[in-house]
Amino acid sequence: MRQNSSKKLLFPIPFPKFLHHSLKQILFTLLLLLLIQCGVPKGEFGWTTTKMEEMDILEQHIQTITDYKMMRDDLIFSPTDTIHYVYQFSRNPGLETDFHISLNRYELDFVEIDIKKKRVEPDTLAIRDEFSLLRTGEYLIKIVYEGDTVDEVKFRVLPVEGYTQENLEQELAGDQTDEIIKYSR
Repeated sequence: MRQNSSKKLLFPIPFPKFLHHSLKQILFTLLLLLLIQCGVPKGEFGWTTTKMEEMDILEQHIQTITDYKMMRDDLIFSPTDTIHYVYQFSRNPGLETDFHISLNRYELDFVEIDIKKKRVEPDTLAIRDEFSLLRTGEYLIKIVYEGDTVDEVKFRVLPVEGYTQENLEQELAGDQTDEIIKYSR
């Protein structure tokens, strides 16, 4: 007599209805949290300035900027400033994620004048860079990921002596190559 030792022991376990409903709610909540966390996080801009032209080459290379003022409104700099910025992410966007930093200057509209490819620093979850020798005018920095703007901020570079109506008109006229626009101001 042979005994069948390969019997399947599948016992359907009854799942109480109240646990079934709770499990659905928990799974829905986890899925929602996962979707909320997807995408590139936003962050905050921080700023500081130095006078790089007053430093010798060795000082420029060993200089480490650590103190930034976190702000995004009423940003005004001098043309003699080297503008250092940091973009501090609220959470980790991924260390292998490539961001493009676009610097735009206002002409008749914002025109891209510089673009850099950056990655997040692993220890600080931030992007750092600097701009120097900027002409007077209005600027816009954009943090871009895969063609989508993550964040942006505007700032102005004013002459050392400040703006007067006379030097504002000279600057606007001097920037124009179109004769009609240049002399119509």
